[in-house]
Amino acid sequence: MSHISPFEVFAETFPEVTQAYRELKGAYGAAGPLDETTRQLVQVAVMVAIGSEGGTRDHVGFALDAGATPDEIRHAVLMLLGPAGMSRTSVGIAWANEVIAGHQQ
Repeated sequence: MSHISPFEVFAETFPEVTQAYRELKGAYGAAGPLDETTRQLVQVAVMVAIGSEGGTRDHVGFALDAGATPDEIRHAVLMLLGPAGMSRTSVGIAWANEVIAGHQQ
C-alpha cells in the first residue's frame, strides 16, 4: 500500500492555499545561508520533535533527494534525544529507517 501524506490530502482539498504555502516556504528557505540538505535535516528533526509521522516521512524523503545520507538523517533525529526524549527519538528513527529502506529499493 502506498503512503499518502497528509500534505497531499490538504493540497488536493485546498490547491490555492497550498500554492501560497509553497511560495512562503520558498521565500523563507531562500532567506538564509542554509543549503537545501541542511534545511531538510532541520525539517526532519522538527517533524520528529512535534510528533508528525507524515511530516517526518515526507522530509526524510526530501532530505534523501537533496543529498543527505541515511547516517546524516539518523543523526539529525538523534539530536532530539535530550530535548525530546527516548520515546520520541526512537519512533523518529523507526519512521526514518522505513523511508530510507523504501528509498533504497
